[in-house]
Amino acid sequence: MAFHFIASTGRTATTFLAAALDGLEGVTACHEGYPGGEHDAPLLPLINLENAMVFRDPTKGESVVASKRNASIIANAKRVCAADTLIDVAYYNAMLSLPLLNHHPAARGVGIIRDCESFVRSSTTLTGEDPLPVGWPDPGKPLTQREQFIQLGRIRPNKRSPDGKNWFEWSAVKRNIWLWLHTNMRLIDASDAHPERFVLADFQMFKEDNAAFLNRICAHFDIQVPDNSVVDGVELGKVNKKGFGYQVGPSSDWTTEERALLEAAEQQVWSRFQ
Repeated sequence: MAFHFIASTGRTATTFLAAALDGLEGVTACHEGYPGGEHDAPLLPLINLENAMVFRDPTKGESVVASKRNASIIANAKRVCAADTLIDVAYYNAMLSLPLLNHHPAARGVGIIRDCESFVRSSTTLTGEDPLPVGWPDPGKPLTQREQFIQLGRIRPNKRSPDGKNWFEWSAVKRNIWLWLHTNMRLIDASDAHPERFVLADFQMFKEDNAAFLNRICAHFDIQVPDNSVVDGVELGKVNKKGFGYQVGPSSDWTTEERALLEAAEQQVWSRFQ
């Protein structure tokens, strides 16, 4: 029986991928601990809040995995769902990628990287409730109780670091550029440490051909995929979209400082991704 995982910044079709993978024979795929995307009870212990803790102190990642993603918990989850393969798809796996790979020597992972500009535009909310609160909202936006809870686990710079000292003066765009950079650098670090077991995938490929993207992930996990366009009722041509659209314009509308930060962040990530 196998255990694998997918990690990203979020806003990279992870809900879709979990549903599609969950429809394959012998596979149970969780989205942030919940099998099939939406269930009453999680199959795996929730670790949403540990995300920020592990970012602040990476050494704590080993203890999180040892207590909430250990071999006994994974084996029990597979028994419950009678699956040969269990896949956990979650944004918080970015911070836990290395500990997961170290703790589970046979596990494989995929890190999905989306271009920074579209991630920022997709994840930034200026007004109204965000039903998919992945990124940092406008600093002045009132938050719902759910948004406040999810924000507790979102990574941010150490208060004593140069970025941390400027954090409260930063716009949501700057904060989400920072979020994109530091999440993806953790994915790249995991790939550098275990290049055969943890591969990086460009989200642009998903937008161009999501069936081929799914096939690539399945090949890495050694999972057979039916040769059709629908996996257990999930249409491969459809992608979740943010209900109320983007509230942030293209980078040409951003401030000079925001564009400079964008350029520097993308240079750091794509130079190592290539």
